[in-house]
Amino acid sequence: MKAINGTIKKLAATLCTEGLEPLPAGLAVGLGLFIGVVPIYGLQSVAAIGLAILLGLNKPLTFAATFINNPFLQPFLVLGSIECGSVLRTGAFLPLRLSGFTMAAARGDLLLWAIGSVPLGAAAGVAGGAIAAIAVAWLRPCRRNLRARIRFVNGVFASAPNFDRGFVRWKMRLDRIFALLDAEGLGAGAVVDLGCGYGMALCFAAFGQEGRPLAGCDLDAKRIGVAQKALAGCDAKVEVGDVRRYPLPPAGLILILDVLQYLSAEEQLALIGRCCAALEPGGKFVFRVHDRERGLRSAMTMLFDRLIFRIGNAPSRPLVLASAAYREALEAAGMRVRTRRFRNLLPLAHILFVAERPPLERAP
Repeated sequence: MKAINGTIKKLAATLCTEGLEPLPAGLAVGLGLFIGVVPIYGLQSVAAIGLAILLGLNKPLTFAATFINNPFLQPFLVLGSIECGSVLRTGAFLPLRLSGFTMAAARGDLLLWAIGSVPLGAAAGVAGGAIAAIAVAWLRPCRRNLRARIRFVNGVFASAPNFDRGFVRWKMRLDRIFALLDAEGLGAGAVVDLGCGYGMALCFAAFGQEGRPLAGCDLDAKRIGVAQKALAGCDAKVEVGDVRRYPLPPAGLILILDVLQYLSAEEQLALIGRCCAALEPGGKFVFRVHDRERGLRSAMTMLFDRLIFRIGNAPSRPLVLASAAYREALEAAGMRVRTRRFRNLLPLAHILFVAERPPLERAP
């Protein structure tokens, strides 16, 4: 009996939590609202659950949204459908009043009801789905933690010069890397960011652990100056330096974001090897590179990067290795490797590599 109860509870939990990302949740609600408005009485529940299964949407959420067609709202939905149908068919509204409206009268306008229910249901689905997607995105615990981290970073840079403060705010808002880092978990121990710029990622990792040791380097002296002032209240040491020669301390987290493409293939692989060697057991090495295998998006990403190189007067063109080469280098260093393909709000294609050094095994 306990096994049956456990299976039922597990099934219920799966049904209630499946597809609760913002977009799938919005689609589920939108589909349920559309089906609830369309007059297919007796088949609404079957249609909602069937389509949810077919499309891989959250079935309880889709089913619940069909209850927009309830005794309180049904007269408004029917009247609205008839009026929409009249406009679509004749170009004019019918002189109907809600006070004198009855379902018997509605049956006489069944064709208008059916025609008008489609655009009305679609409008309700789009509006309700958008609201549901926004609500899910806002209410998810991981999003609350991410927002808290972003507020912390913005607070640290609140006294920075206007341009630099604005850059930090827009970078935190537009770059999906920070949401991915928050979802990955940033562990414990010292944090090293190679090519740290303003030190945003270091600050992001220090949230909730203000005494966490932070270290980083960058060739841009101006950004390093801003970082040093902003991170003065943290245990941070950021300096002007070249990532190829920066002495890596033992670390629990090492970050390289948008730097490797400035190096030659040999320099990239050598730096990856040094980072793996500096990582403590259980620590993570996270870096981002362009995705070469996404067709048009890859071409646009490389074109954008070449533009950045030209603006910055870089001495070479960006170089990105095949993802297999990065994975091979990490695995050769004894790392457990995971990858995630993603794109930012701009149509730029990236791969996030998350390499973890296995923890030391306890002696028996």
